[in-house]
Amino acid sequence: MTIWLKHFNHSATPKSFDFISELKFVKHWLLPLYVNVGKNLTKGIYYKLNPLENDYKNHTFLIYDVPTYFDIEPFESSNWSSLRLKSFYQYKGFLMDISNFKTSDDYINQQFSSKNRREFKSNQRRLETCFNITYEFINQAIPKDKFDIIFNEFYILLKKRFFEKHINYHHTNANKWAFYNELVFEMLKEKKASLLIIYNETTPIGITLNFHSESILFEAITVFDPDYYKFSIGKTSIIKLLEWCFDHNYKISDFSKGDFDYKHKWGNLEYDFNYHVLYDSKSLKSVCTANFVELFFKVKLFLRRKNLNTLYRKITFVFKGKKAFNEEINDEFKTEYIENFELNNLYKEIHFKEEKSICLKQVVYTFLFANPEPLNNLKVFKNISNPKEFIIKGTKSIQKITYQ
Repeated sequence: MTIWLKHFNHSATPKSFDFISELKFVKHWLLPLYVNVGKNLTKGIYYKLNPLENDYKNHTFLIYDVPTYFDIEPFESSNWSSLRLKSFYQYKGFLMDISNFKTSDDYINQQFSSKNRREFKSNQRRLETCFNITYEFINQAIPKDKFDIIFNEFYILLKKRFFEKHINYHHTNANKWAFYNELVFEMLKEKKASLLIIYNETTPIGITLNFHSESILFEAITVFDPDYYKFSIGKTSIIKLLEWCFDHNYKISDFSKGDFDYKHKWGNLEYDFNYHVLYDSKSLKSVCTANFVELFFKVKLFLRRKNLNTLYRKITFVFKGKKAFNEEINDEFKTEYIENFELNNLYKEIHFKEEKSICLKQVVYTFLFANPEPLNNLKVFKNISNPKEFIIKGTKSIQKITYQ
């Protein structure tokens, strides 16, 4: 709470109300409205109401992100003289309820066909064959220097991932990332946050940030290096998190808000994120404020369903996102498998990671996926007279790459 107030509310003192427990509020900068501390950066809000208190009088309260599966006592207007509730839908949520399963394999067997399960194992096996892969799950205090290295790599991967999508991702905003940086470091000390990291050698290629309650794991932000996209690192991350949940007696792994295909496939329960507005029905100011807030968010939902939010992020990327990288990357090429290649004066051996202006690294890793063997076995050559032509040579296959 203190960290959120520091980064987003100038360390203002939050206000508590006796009629509602579990939550504190800050005054909206413009409207006669109190907003829950944390706003929409929480992964779900829980609260209780106390009908014996009436300090809600003449006030209006906005509570973000109340999941329908949280066991919040239904609001009964008959318990109150004038308090009323407006509850309206904003986002779809998805989770894996694993409470009735004994192992991660049991859950995966129910969700996926044998073909899909073979694919998961094959992708992970190929990843571990081609690279020196290790996994780390951090759920405790770590040295600040180690944390800073990990979180810096996390930030780089996020910017790289969404640069590739040509979308300006809100979590990479400098102020918001500074908030997460400070928050997660402190929450790790209390075991209320965790980081799942997939390394190639010592370099993170996949990171998932999670938050924790007693029996629920909330997957907050996940990212993987797009150069490894063929290896489906995202699916491997979900499996590793599932295994951790079973090992530590968690009941739910919550993907949180956001409607994506993988959540439909992996989740076995859909739910709604609702926004709640509590207001005093005997106060004209409170009623008008509540109606305005409800209308505002319903209009936002309408525009989001028309995909205008995606358009907005793409437009802001044009003006802001490209600054994250100084060069345009050439990703247009054609491939051709060849029978033989002998090094001659026309070619020189190179280190493929040094080619910054083309997506050669991703191409090499895609070749590895199709022809699994340790990366150290590969040799990459560049045509001296035609710098757009490269040869990837493994122990069993050879491929010529020509960029447009």
